[in-house]
Formats: sequence, structure tokens, C-alpha cells
Amino acid sequence: MITPSKEFWKIFKETNGALSCAEAVAIMNLAAQAPEGVYIELGTHKGKSAMAACVSLKEFSGCEKNPTFYLVDPIFEEVELCKETHRSIGSATDWKNMIYCFENTYSIDEIPKHDDYAYVMVDSGSHGDGLPMQEAKLLEDRMAKGGIMAWHDYKNQFVEVEAAYNYLLSTGKFEEVQINWQEIFDYVAEHNLEEGNNSWHLYPELPHPPNFVGALKRK
Repeated sequence: MITPSKEFWKIFKETNGALSCAEAVAIMNLAAQAPEGVYIELGTHKGKSAMAACVSLKEFSGCEKNPTFYLVDPIFEEVELCKETHRSIGSATDWKNMIYCFENTYSIDEIPKHDDYAYVMVDSGSHGDGLPMQEAKLLEDRMAKGGIMAWHDYKNQFVEVEAAYNYLLSTGKFEEVQINWQEIFDYVAEHNLEEGNNSWHLYPELPHPPNFVGALKRK
């Protein structure tokens, strides 16, 4: 299991965003399975899930140029927010060989601009009003073979996310990626990681720690 440094956790936990440390570990280990191709995150906010992905997204030495990670969020119209998010991700991962491309746009406008997606994190908008299914259908035939598509807010109150996930499975083009949550929970508990995590979804009525991440792999 891939786990990050103490410095990573310090920066991660100081950053605002609805992502538990357990979910971050899951994302690290999902991103590690991504092949070469286009990396994109739909709904980045302050960058917590992007930090996690960048811990383990592969550097392909045979590439002519460094990999690009497209970070998509309409809030990036705020230039200072872009700078803050870039600094946070860079400080947490210390990965100099990644090009970060901040896109001030909406997921359904950005997805058609690229193909051969190798890693996608879908965490955009309010997870309703038909958006998850729109995203799923736009991504369906744009995923590289072996490409990883991760979804946040999967199997919680945002039922449209699970419906979009199940639609992709029903096409026969994708298979589920199993996440070893028990191993992750044990690691998080051993290091008391959720203590001090600045995540607004750590409410008592939710599973603790939250584990609302699901993933598919393109066959």
C-alpha cells in the first residue's frame, strides 16, 4: 500500500476540502495503477484529491515531455486561488516533473477537449441535476485501455454518482477496481490521521472515516 510522508499529511490536513485521509490513501493507490496518457481532475477546489493523486501518478521516462495534470474547476477564475492550490499541491508532493494546467471551466465543456484519459477523478458540481451521467457518457469512450476513473461521493447521499458508475459498468467496457478499505482504515487508525484533518464532511452521523470513493478501470 502506498502511503505518503508526514509532511504530506501536515499540508493535506491544513487544506480545506471534503476528503478524509482514508479517501486520500485510496486515491493514491488508485492513481498508481494509471497508465500513460492524459490525467484530469474534474472538481479540484483547494486540491486535496489532486495532492493524493500526485503522490503516485507515474512519471514515464520515455515521454518527450513531462505528464500534464489538468485541474478543472470554475472557481479557478480566481487567480490567487489557482496560485494557492498550485503551491499546496507542489509543497505536499514535491514533484517537479508534473505540469499542472488549471482550467477555469466546467467538466462537460472540458472533457471533449481530450481523449486517451489515463486517470480521471470525478468530483464536480453538486453531483446532481444529471451531471454525473453526462460526465460518464462523455468519458465512456475517451478512456485509455487500463485507464482509471475514480469517483468521489460514491455510495452516499449523492445517488446520481452511483447511477453513473453503474451505467458505465453496464456497458461492459469497464471493471470495478477493488479498494482494500480495511487495510486503509487500519493504517489511518494506527497513525491517528483523521485528527486535525480540515475536512467539513467529518460529521458524527457519517461513517468514520468516510470512504466515499469508487473506481473503474477501462478494459
